Amino acid sequence: MSSSVAASAGTRAIERCLELLADAGVEEATRDAGAFYPQPVGVLVGLPTLIGRTQGGRRFRLPILVVSGDPFNTPLAVDRALALADDVAFAVHVNNYRPSSWRSSSNAEPLPAFELDVEVLVPEEVSAP
Repeated sequence: MSSSVAASAGTRAIERCLELLADAGVEEATRDAGAFYPQPVGVLVGLPTLIGRTQGGRRFRLPILVVSGDPFNTPLAVDRALALADDVAFAVHVNNYRPSSWRSSSNAEPLPAFELDVEVLVPEEVSAP
């Protein structure tokens, strides 16, 4: 498990996605959008949206982007991104993804991507008195 300064439920949701990806061997995954640059492809775990609560936890939806550092103008670039999107979908237990794009501060044009929406249930942490 990755270490974190904050132990908020939202942060734990991000960490859970990163753990699932690491356990599946997806080494390209990160949460650091500032240092992220896909070469030739990368996986960016986005910020969580709280979508519900249960008695024992909170349910979040997180976007995960599989981003290509190359434009989708060759079959190889498309196939490479699709293969990684399939691996990510399997790792985080989702059945679909959709075309998208991602723009960083260093790129003039957005990079092609596939986006997955992942739902994560994070158990409530009980603090000791």
